[in-house]
Amino acid sequence: MRPQAEPGLVSVVMPARNEEALVAEAIESVLAQTYERFELIVVDDVSEDRTGAIAAGFAGVRVIRRESQGGVAGARNSGLAVARGQYWTTLDADDVMPPERLERQVAFLEKNPSLGLVLGLTEAFCTPGEPRPRHWNPAWDEGVFPACAGTTMGRRELLDQVGPFDERLIQSSDVDWLARGKDLGVEAGRIDEVCLRYRIHPGNMSADHREGSMVLLRVLRESLHRRRERSVAR
Repeated sequence: MRPQAEPGLVSVVMPARNEEALVAEAIESVLAQTYERFELIVVDDVSEDRTGAIAAGFAGVRVIRRESQGGVAGARNSGLAVARGQYWTTLDADDVMPPERLERQVAFLEKNPSLGLVLGLTEAFCTPGEPRPRHWNPAWDEGVFPACAGTTMGRRELLDQVGPFDERLIQSSDVDWLARGKDLGVEAGRIDEVCLRYRIHPGNMSADHREGSMVLLRVLRESLHRRRERSVAR
């Protein structure tokens, strides 16, 4: 059972595995938020480097170490299980959160009580001085883009309504979660502000286009199945 929710608090869950080179920048971007009512939970997914130690060196950051590797979905679930926020979001340990993200998304949800979650815009970037990897999408050169699952901020009650992230999925478990929410009738809004700086580098899980395509096809297939079942039940 999750802890009792604290009004106005945002829980930021950061799954991290072997990210010692980047996790500090990700943490610093959360600590630099203009919205001060947040908790940061870093879930160390059995890292073999100093990821956990680096995270633990930041005051006020809660670090959870999993006993066995469960992937991004499992790490997100572990963090959300102990989250105390009225709102929640996730941030991968190789990405960066713009300083006004939490403030803007909380304000939007408070002004739109009928909406269960809010997304925003995403900006792709490479670490300065590093070459673009092969999976860089030329479309990213055109500027920010909408609807990236990594920009999601949701209300706490959705975690029970939609359920946990699917730990069977190696990647795109956040896309699957959003699809399940949509099929349940969860309404989402969007702000036209950058809510995520998505780092593109050789280690991105999304670099495996074949696996990503297979997962997305599975998500679509299961969504269609749910909708058909719901239609028959009516």
